Amino acid sequence: SLPRSYIYQKRWVKLDADYLRYFDSEKDAYSKRFIPVSSISRVASVGDQKFEVVTNNRNFVFRAESDADRNEWIRTLQQIAEERKSKTPERTLMSPTANGATDPADKSGFLELRGFKHKLFVAVAGDKVFLYKNAEDYRLGIGITYIEMNVGNVKEVDRRGFDLTTPYRIFR
Repeated sequence: SLPRSYIYQKRWVKLDADYLRYFDSEKDAYSKRFIPVSSISRVASVGDQKFEVVTNNRNFVFRAESDADRNEWIRTLQQIAEERKSKTPERTLMSPTANGATDPADKSGFLELRGFKHKLFVAVAGDKVFLYKNAEDYRLGIGITYIEMNVGNVKEVDRRGFDLTTPYRIFR
């Protein structure tokens, strides 16, 4: 079989203790994708400037701007993943909760969101609202973005609709 060729799209990538997230640009407040650090099982170099982030059942391949930059990403990701593992009790490694966080959702289900063709699976957990492409991604903990409700408020718009307003964007 032929080697798969990837089409790379330039993304702004952020890593913190909980999530690896990527954005269209560094100006964006909301990610295109988030991957819980707790779901990362392996990070490895895969050739020129590239590295692979392996999660429980999905792999993400990134290409950095140089080998040195790639090595830095790998080192940092491995370090954070290790720290997470040492802090996480065994049972949560065996069964990560759906949103990659430790709290189960307070409310979850399908919603239509303006700007998306398909219904999204939405979960409210603590003070965050998590958006997922579908229920399967929710189960895996791999989402689109999350909204911190300490900067947001909610307003009923019509019989079925509501706006979730933040300083950066209105989710309708």
